[in-house]
Amino acid sequence: MKRMMRMMRMMRMMALAACLGVVPAQAVVAEEAGPPVVARMKGIAGRAEMIEVITGMAEVDRAMRVAMLDATSKLPSEQRTALQAQAGALIVAQDKLHVERLKALIAKHGWPKISETSQRTAMAAVTLANHAGFDLAFQRRVLALLEPLAKSGEARPEDYARLYDRLATVDGHPQRYGTQGTTCREGRYAIPTDLEAPQGLEGRRAAVGLQPMTEYLAELDKLYGACVSKPE
Repeated sequence: MKRMMRMMRMMRMMALAACLGVVPAQAVVAEEAGPPVVARMKGIAGRAEMIEVITGMAEVDRAMRVAMLDATSKLPSEQRTALQAQAGALIVAQDKLHVERLKALIAKHGWPKISETSQRTAMAAVTLANHAGFDLAFQRRVLALLEPLAKSGEARPEDYARLYDRLATVDGHPQRYGTQGTTCREGRYAIPTDLEAPQGLEGRRAAVGLQPMTEYLAELDKLYGACVSKPE
Protein backbone atom coordinates (compact mmCIF):
# COMPACT_ATOMS: atom_id res chain seq x y z
CA MET A 1 0.00 0.00 0.00
CA LYS A 2 2.78 2.44 0.90
CA ARG A 3 4.56 1.72 -2.37
CA MET A 4 1.38 2.31 -4.33
CA MET A 5 0.81 5.59 -2.52
CA ARG A 6 4.36 6.70 -3.30
CA MET A 7 3.92 5.85 -6.97
CA MET A 8 0.62 7.67 -7.18
CA ARG A 9 2.11 10.68 -5.45
CA MET A 10 5.02 10.70 -7.87
CA MET A 11 2.78 10.57 -10.91
CA ARG A 12 0.59 13.39 -9.58
CA MET A 13 3.62 15.58 -8.87
CA MET A 14 5.19 14.84 -12.22
CA ALA A 15 1.96 15.55 -14.03
CA LEU A 16 1.73 18.89 -12.26
CA ALA A 17 5.36 19.70 -13.03
CA ALA A 18 4.82 18.75 -16.65
CA CYS A 19 1.82 21.01 -16.89
CA LEU A 20 3.75 23.89 -15.37
CA GLY A 21 6.71 23.41 -17.67
CA VAL A 22 5.55 21.76 -20.88
CA VAL A 23 2.75 24.14 -21.77
CA PRO A 24 4.84 27.31 -22.10
CA ALA A 25 7.77 25.40 -23.57
CA GLN A 26 5.59 23.74 -26.17
CA ALA A 27 4.17 27.10 -27.11
CA VAL A 28 7.65 28.06 -28.22
CA VAL A 29 8.46 24.94 -30.24
CA ALA A 30 5.04 24.08 -31.66
CA GLU A 31 5.21 26.58 -34.53
CA GLU A 32 7.32 24.28 -36.66
CA ALA A 33 6.41 26.13 -39.84
CA GLY A 34 7.23 29.49 -38.29
CA PRO A 35 10.54 31.36 -37.88
CA PRO A 36 13.52 29.87 -36.00
CA VAL A 37 13.44 29.47 -32.23
CA VAL A 38 15.57 32.57 -31.66
CA ALA A 39 13.16 34.74 -33.62
CA ARG A 40 10.22 33.37 -31.65
CA MET A 41 11.90 34.37 -28.40
CA LYS A 42 11.56 38.10 -29.12
CA GLY A 43 8.71 38.26 -26.61
CA ILE A 44 11.25 37.70 -23.84
CA ALA A 45 12.45 41.27 -23.38
CA GLY A 46 15.50 42.00 -21.30
CA ARG A 47 17.43 40.17 -18.66
CA ALA A 48 14.69 40.38 -16.04
CA GLU A 49 12.59 38.00 -18.10
CA MET A 50 15.69 35.91 -18.86
CA ILE A 51 16.08 35.41 -15.10
CA GLU A 52 12.42 34.50 -14.73
CA VAL A 53 12.44 31.97 -17.58
CA ILE A 54 15.67 30.20 -16.58
CA THR A 55 14.82 29.95 -12.89
CA GLY A 56 11.28 28.83 -13.75
CA MET A 57 12.57 26.03 -15.96
CA ALA A 58 14.98 24.97 -13.22
CA GLU A 59 12.11 24.76 -10.71
CA VAL A 60 10.20 22.43 -13.03
CA ASP A 61 13.39 20.42 -13.61
CA ARG A 62 13.87 20.02 -9.86
CA ALA A 63 10.20 19.24 -9.12
CA MET A 64 10.11 16.37 -11.59
CA ARG A 65 13.34 14.80 -10.38
CA VAL A 66 12.53 15.20 -6.69
CA ALA A 67 9.13 13.59 -7.25
CA MET A 68 10.73 10.62 -8.97
CA LEU A 69 13.39 10.14 -6.29
CA ASP A 70 10.91 10.57 -3.47
CA ALA A 71 8.71 7.83 -4.89
CA THR A 72 11.41 5.34 -5.85
CA SER A 73 14.45 5.65 -3.55
CA LYS A 74 13.23 3.03 -1.06
CA LEU A 75 11.89 0.53 -3.60
CA PRO A 76 13.69 -2.74 -4.42
CA SER A 77 16.29 -2.14 -7.15
CA GLU A 78 14.41 -3.95 -9.94
CA GLN A 79 11.15 -2.16 -9.22
CA ARG A 80 12.95 1.15 -8.80
CA THR A 81 14.72 0.79 -12.14
CA ALA A 82 11.49 0.02 -13.99
CA LEU A 83 9.59 2.93 -12.49
CA GLN A 84 12.44 5.38 -13.01
CA ALA A 85 12.65 4.36 -16.66
CA GLN A 86 8.98 5.24 -17.14
CA ALA A 87 9.33 8.55 -15.33
CA GLY A 88 12.62 9.24 -17.10
CA ALA A 89 10.96 9.34 -20.51
CA LEU A 90 8.74 12.22 -19.38
CA ILE A 91 11.68 14.00 -17.77
CA VAL A 92 13.85 13.74 -20.90
CA ALA A 93 11.04 15.12 -23.05
CA GLN A 94 10.83 18.11 -20.73
CA ASP A 95 14.63 18.49 -20.69
CA LYS A 96 14.66 18.76 -24.48
CA LEU A 97 12.12 21.56 -24.42
CA HIS A 98 14.12 23.35 -21.74
CA VAL A 99 17.35 23.09 -23.72
CA GLU A 100 15.76 24.62 -26.81
CA ARG A 101 14.60 27.59 -24.75
CA LEU A 102 17.99 27.90 -23.06
CA LYS A 103 19.78 27.89 -26.41
CA ALA A 104 17.51 30.66 -27.66
CA LEU A 105 18.14 32.74 -24.55
CA ILE A 106 21.92 32.33 -24.86
CA ALA A 107 21.79 33.31 -28.52
CA LYS A 108 19.89 36.47 -27.64
CA HIS A 109 21.46 37.54 -24.34
CA GLY A 110 24.66 35.52 -23.97
CA TRP A 111 25.39 33.21 -21.04
CA PRO A 112 23.80 34.46 -17.79
CA LYS A 113 26.71 35.93 -15.84
CA ILE A 114 26.32 36.28 -12.09
CA SER A 115 26.89 40.04 -12.15
CA GLU A 116 24.30 40.57 -14.89
CA THR A 117 21.59 38.21 -13.62
CA SER A 118 22.06 36.45 -10.27
CA GLN A 119 23.94 33.51 -8.80
CA ARG A 120 20.68 31.57 -8.70
CA THR A 121 20.10 32.15 -12.41
CA ALA A 122 23.66 31.22 -13.37
CA MET A 123 23.41 28.03 -11.30
CA ALA A 124 19.99 27.20 -12.77
CA ALA A 125 21.32 27.53 -16.32
CA VAL A 126 24.11 25.05 -15.59
CA THR A 127 21.61 22.63 -14.03
CA LEU A 128 19.60 22.66 -17.26
CA ALA A 129 22.77 22.16 -19.31
CA ASN A 130 23.86 19.27 -17.07
CA HIS A 131 20.63 17.49 -17.95
CA ALA A 132 21.22 17.85 -21.71
CA GLY A 133 23.06 14.56 -22.10
CA PHE A 134 21.18 14.01 -25.36
CA ASP A 135 23.04 17.03 -26.82
CA LEU A 136 26.74 16.64 -26.07
CA ALA A 137 27.73 19.39 -28.50
CA PHE A 138 25.69 21.85 -26.47
CA GLN A 139 27.19 20.62 -23.20
CA ARG A 140 30.71 21.06 -24.59
CA ARG A 141 29.83 24.56 -25.72
CA VAL A 142 28.54 25.42 -22.25
CA LEU A 143 31.68 24.00 -20.63
CA ALA A 144 33.84 26.22 -22.85
CA LEU A 145 31.74 29.23 -21.86
CA LEU A 146 31.94 28.39 -18.15
CA GLU A 147 35.70 27.91 -17.87
CA PRO A 148 36.73 31.60 -18.12
CA LEU A 149 33.59 32.75 -16.29
CA ALA A 150 34.34 30.47 -13.33
CA LYS A 151 37.85 31.94 -13.10
CA SER A 152 36.53 35.51 -13.15
CA GLY A 153 33.73 34.94 -10.62
CA GLU A 154 30.95 35.21 -13.21
CA ALA A 155 30.02 31.52 -12.80
CA ARG A 156 30.28 29.20 -9.81
CA PRO A 157 33.47 27.08 -10.02
CA GLU A 158 31.59 24.07 -8.62
CA ASP A 159 29.11 24.25 -11.51
CA TYR A 160 31.99 24.16 -13.98
CA ALA A 161 33.51 21.21 -12.08
CA ARG A 162 30.33 19.14 -12.25
CA LEU A 163 29.89 19.65 -15.99
CA TYR A 164 33.59 18.96 -16.56
CA ASP A 165 33.30 15.60 -14.77
CA ARG A 166 30.06 14.73 -16.52
CA LEU A 167 31.64 15.13 -19.94
CA ALA A 168 34.83 13.41 -18.82
CA THR A 169 32.87 10.28 -17.89
CA VAL A 170 31.04 10.37 -21.24
CA ASP A 171 34.36 10.60 -23.08
CA GLY A 172 35.93 7.83 -21.00
CA HIS A 173 38.38 10.19 -19.28
CA PRO A 174 39.15 10.34 -15.53
CA GLN A 175 37.06 12.66 -13.40
CA ARG A 176 38.90 15.63 -11.97
CA TYR A 177 36.57 16.46 -9.08
CA GLY A 178 34.78 13.17 -8.33
CA THR A 179 31.29 14.62 -8.79
CA GLN A 180 29.82 11.68 -10.68
CA GLY A 181 28.88 8.78 -8.39
CA THR A 182 29.97 5.96 -10.67
CA THR A 183 31.33 3.48 -8.10
CA CYS A 184 29.11 1.26 -5.93
CA ARG A 185 30.25 -0.99 -3.09
CA GLU A 186 27.79 -3.20 -1.22
CA GLY A 187 24.84 -0.95 -2.05
CA ARG A 188 26.55 2.29 -1.03
CA TYR A 189 28.19 4.97 -3.17
CA ALA A 190 31.97 5.04 -2.90
CA ILE A 191 34.80 7.25 -4.09
CA PRO A 192 34.92 6.87 -7.89
CA THR A 193 37.73 4.73 -9.24
CA ASP A 194 38.02 6.78 -12.43
CA LEU A 195 39.87 9.70 -10.85
CA GLU A 196 42.61 11.95 -12.12
CA ALA A 197 45.42 12.03 -9.52
CA PRO A 198 43.32 10.59 -6.65
CA GLN A 199 45.68 11.87 -3.95
CA GLY A 200 44.83 15.47 -4.82
CA LEU A 201 41.05 14.99 -5.01
CA GLU A 202 40.05 16.71 -1.77
CA GLY A 203 42.26 19.69 -2.53
CA ARG A 204 40.77 20.12 -5.99
CA ARG A 205 37.25 19.85 -4.59
CA ALA A 206 37.93 22.45 -1.91
CA ALA A 207 39.45 24.80 -4.48
CA VAL A 208 36.17 24.94 -6.44
CA GLY A 209 33.89 25.03 -3.40
CA LEU A 210 32.79 21.39 -3.34
CA GLN A 211 32.13 19.59 -0.05
CA PRO A 212 34.38 16.76 1.22
CA MET A 213 33.77 13.39 -0.42
CA THR A 214 32.41 11.78 2.76
CA GLU A 215 29.58 14.33 2.87
CA TYR A 216 28.92 14.05 -0.87
CA LEU A 217 28.70 10.25 -0.81
CA ALA A 218 26.35 10.33 2.20
CA GLU A 219 24.06 12.65 0.25
CA LEU A 220 24.05 10.28 -2.73
CA ASP A 221 23.02 7.39 -0.48
CA LYS A 222 20.21 9.47 1.00
CA LEU A 223 18.94 10.79 -2.34
CA TYR A 224 19.14 7.68 -4.49
CA GLY A 225 18.90 4.80 -2.06
CA ALA A 226 20.95 1.64 -2.40
CA CYS A 227 23.07 1.67 -5.54
CA VAL A 228 23.51 -1.33 -7.80
CA SER A 229 27.01 -2.51 -8.70
CA LYS A 230 27.68 -2.83 -12.42
CA PRO A 231 28.79 -6.26 -13.60
CA GLU A 232 32.52 -6.43 -14.27
